[in-house]
Amino acid sequence: MPASNANNDQASLTVRKAIRRTAKNLQSAGIDDPELTAQIMIASKLNYPRLELYTRLDEKLTATQFAVIEEGSRRIAAHEPIQYVLGHTDFMGYTFKCDSRSLIPRPETEELVEFMIGHEPFWQIDAPSVIDIGTGSGCIIVSLALRKKSGNFMAIDVSAEAIALAKENAQANNAASLIKFSTADFTGLQMPSGIDAVVSNPPYVRTSELEKLDKNIRHWEPQLALDGGKDGLRVIRPLIKKAYEILKPDRFLFMEIGFDQWPSVQNMLAETGFQRASVRLDCSGHNRLVMAVK
Repeated sequence: MPASNANNDQASLTVRKAIRRTAKNLQSAGIDDPELTAQIMIASKLNYPRLELYTRLDEKLTATQFAVIEEGSRRIAAHEPIQYVLGHTDFMGYTFKCDSRSLIPRPETEELVEFMIGHEPFWQIDAPSVIDIGTGSGCIIVSLALRKKSGNFMAIDVSAEAIALAKENAQANNAASLIKFSTADFTGLQMPSGIDAVVSNPPYVRTSELEKLDKNIRHWEPQLALDGGKDGLRVIRPLIKKAYEILKPDRFLFMEIGFDQWPSVQNMLAETGFQRASVRLDCSGHNRLVMAVK
């Protein structure tokens, strides 16, 4: 297309046309729900609530807005997760910065936090001490700290990039003063004892299964946070042992696991000395959310 025609097309582009154009591009790229994805991306890039788009369909875009939307469309069409393209996601009612330094916070992990909050023997402790192992974006520990500001919270991750992101999220949500952060491999870290709860969403995907993940996961999210080794339990094994070492008696381990790992995890918990181990179904009906008592 000649430059003059392209400029004219850009000058006349409305929100309505941008949605149609973007949805068509995303559909061609094989993106699920291209119309909805286009709306979400465009609303975010224009700083509108999505439903407000319907009142602005005939508004013309500026050259800057056009360029921003085109860039977002290109990135999503390349199967980059929309959360990374937008730069944020919602979790437990809070907004978390989201980029390739950590996994995208997911509904299953929200359910893990809700499990903890709803477990009265833990949540009724006035000032619980909680360690989040493999904190990633910090979504778990920040959400807990904001709901229990009297607690003592610590977040650990082997990735310095992830810890940097978690700190940014704690700062943005006014929780930075509530949490201590540490970049370390927990297996060799001397951690405080007398802890009330250990929580973790560890890597649990079998190495052989990584290539079967969706493109937007395997090409963009950090493999370090996904790869659980040959059987998916490479991190979970030492995590269970470390949690048992540092927990007070009658205190709690909360953990997210792979959909088919509960029998193996249940055995490891029992062999380590944990009691009253239980698992809850996630929103997809999988055995995902583990709780055990020392």
